[in-house]
Amino acid sequence: MKTINQTFTNEIIIEKSKFIGIIKPLNNKDDVKNILNEIKKKYPKATHYCYGYIVNGLQKSNDDGEPSSTAGKPILETLLKNDLFNVILIVVRYFGGIKLGAGGLTRAYVDSASQTIKKSILLTKKEVEIYKINTSYELNDVLNRYLIKKSIIVIDVQYLENIEYTISCEKLDIDDLKNYMQGKIEISFLRKENILVK
Repeated sequence: MKTINQTFTNEIIIEKSKFIGIIKPLNNKDDVKNILNEIKKKYPKATHYCYGYIVNGLQKSNDDGEPSSTAGKPILETLLKNDLFNVILIVVRYFGGIKLGAGGLTRAYVDSASQTIKKSILLTKKEVEIYKINTSYELNDVLNRYLIKKSIIVIDVQYLENIEYTISCEKLDIDDLKNYMQGKIEISFLRKENILVK
């Protein structure tokens, strides 16, 4: 499953109609109304503001006056096909005077949604473990070499009586780290977290 953490926009012209795709992060269905109002202010006097969203397992689409199932549903299906979650994709249409027909409309909305997604930086949810590590000042360089070698992320460092690291990694081999540090280290598991990565 993939998501985004910022807004992406893409514009296409089909038969003189302008289709502006906007994909935004969505954490709560209650935010949909505010997002739509924001888009309507940014793109005033558009003919249609069609959308699809997936948030916390809920899926919804809206054709906003286009013929039934020619706009919102294809947008939602494009989100599903791309395995996205916690996003809303709105396609703003400025009618250009040429009718596209039901099939043409559906293709236009799918094209707009697909191209907007392609332009986005998609992130994947990954579970990581968070640990606290205590070591002496004398062994700090040794620990740093290990962390760099294993691509372990340092979240925080506190310089107290000893040096206290908070680290993040997919899976810490505690025995390997203790052996590397010749047992002169304290390691405590804090929690698991979900993070977003490219």
